[in-house]
Amino acid sequence: MITLAQYFGSKEHPVEHEVNATRMLSTVNELLRKAFDCGVYADWIDPDTGCQISGAKGGSGDGGYRLSSSKTGMPGSNHKTAHAVDVYDPNRQLAQWCLDNKQALHEAGLYCEDYRWTPVWVHFQDVPPKSGKIVYIPSASPPLAVALAGQGDVPVRLVT
Repeated sequence: MITLAQYFGSKEHPVEHEVNATRMLSTVNELLRKAFDCGVYADWIDPDTGCQISGAKGGSGDGGYRLSSSKTGMPGSNHKTAHAVDVYDPNRQLAQWCLDNKQALHEAGLYCEDYRWTPVWVHFQDVPPKSGKIVYIPSASPPLAVALAGQGDVPVRLVT
């Protein structure tokens, strides 16, 4: 279970972000329980963060809460308003389960970055992306990982 303390660490944050994170993490933790019950998720601990949140040592590349001044990710990242978390997924089993169970994501009100852009984590957010898609391509940069079983080719407009 991902806790608020793990998500925020020692980062100062407004009360509304704590409210956002409480709601979002509750939903993500429930989905992780479903994946665990299906035998595909095992509460993997990222050795750099010491918890289920993916990230780099010292908070650089943090997959939890990001300060508005953070250079990690996109400028308008949902991590900066406590609406997103990156869950460590070293074997991509959680990513494959999410791809195969998009209905569970839909029912939970969660959205994921395309798994080809998240090689050892799954990005969950509880606000829809501009495309409205459950699994969406987060940027025009090249993918960081190979496609999972059942994923098609990267759209031509993104291939350079």
